[in-house]
Amino acid sequence: MKVPNSSREFSQVLSSFTNYERLQTFRYDQESFDLRRMEALAAALGNPHNHYPAVHVAGTKGKGCTCLMLEALLRAEGLAVGTYTSPHIEHLRERIRIGGKSISEDTFMRTVNSVLPITEPADGENASPTFFELLTAMAMLCFARAGVDIAIFEVGLGGRLDATNILSARWSAITSLGLEHTRLLGDTLTSIAREKAGILREETPLVTGDLPTEAREEIKRIATEKNTPWTVADPGSITRSSHGLIEIEGIPGPISAPAVRGPGLRADLAVAMSLYHAVLDHLDRTPDIDQLRDALENLRLPARVEIFPGPPLSCLDAAHTPESMASLRLALEEIEFPQPRALIFSLSSDKRREEVLAEAASISDEIIFTLADETRSIPPAELRDALGRGQVIEDPLEAIEHAQHGGLNPIITGSFYLAGALRPHLRARSE
Repeated sequence: MKVPNSSREFSQVLSSFTNYERLQTFRYDQESFDLRRMEALAAALGNPHNHYPAVHVAGTKGKGCTCLMLEALLRAEGLAVGTYTSPHIEHLRERIRIGGKSISEDTFMRTVNSVLPITEPADGENASPTFFELLTAMAMLCFARAGVDIAIFEVGLGGRLDATNILSARWSAITSLGLEHTRLLGDTLTSIAREKAGILREETPLVTGDLPTEAREEIKRIATEKNTPWTVADPGSITRSSHGLIEIEGIPGPISAPAVRGPGLRADLAVAMSLYHAVLDHLDRTPDIDQLRDALENLRLPARVEIFPGPPLSCLDAAHTPESMASLRLALEEIEFPQPRALIFSLSSDKRREEVLAEAASISDEIIFTLADETRSIPPAELRDALGRGQVIEDPLEAIEHAQHGGLNPIITGSFYLAGALRPHLRARSE
């Protein structure tokens, strides 16, 4: 295989690897998601994931935010932190972070040159790693080479069969549980909980958010079997004080945290805080409150109720489930996002269309349906017809410019692909 010379060329090479993020249909089983393939790839690299303690984060929603929040908190304690999340928004390198920043082009390509030559299948086509397995191996190797003190890994899909599950993580988390990817993970909260709980390890501490009763019972059963210490992060431990300020139980005075907008993100922060304390307890350290305040003040969460200055004011969010759309609505109410609004909306075909549309429609009277990704997005006209109102502007840039020129405050949501298409425009406009 020809080794690419840039991350752009590498993105093209990646098209030859099976990418379940792009496929409309596929089997979710131990043949398609064979951890032995990932184990072999890691072994060929010297098992880099064994060179640092790891935090492993699963969940239906909130896992990416939890990872970024925990990263900021641990970095504030002077720890060298590696973070692996997915999907990316603007560029592939976002998925692998060291020291709070996406890895450099040079680091990315050096890692590609180390990993790509060993990906040729040994026993036929099925032995070749997938897109996600390749990137996971790259992250593991990057963190080992950088000598990180701790690494944070976000699960890609489910948990039990996910490529990240070769980790022998020191801490695990399940942020939330809901009915998403039901065709793959099962159509009950019990079956989905069972898949997510596949990341649990014997006697390894677990932190969860406030889970639905059915899911909680299944997690309890599995945690008991594995003798897993279990902490439930109380979302009520973090409350809103005033605009941009929060109160954290046990920490005196309000804290400025402008990125933590709405109850959903506060619940994610509660999970991150529980993990933060667990890590510090392991290291026999006490929190540096001043540094913690600075970390939350400077926290950035791309495409999570991300506000860009106007006029008009714009909000970028990647909500794509009924639960996350409801969280977005509450956050917008809380920060008093101004009227008149225009919802710029796209949705992938594997999502709960009717329920997501119902929640989205409650955010704004004006809705513009657009096309984020031709291979995965539901046709905008089909979404408009399903809702019974709204207009179609297929090009995302034309859609947001239409809203902005009309004096409407855009709210962009429904898809990470849509967020990635429009975030550069929003950043450029706000500079």
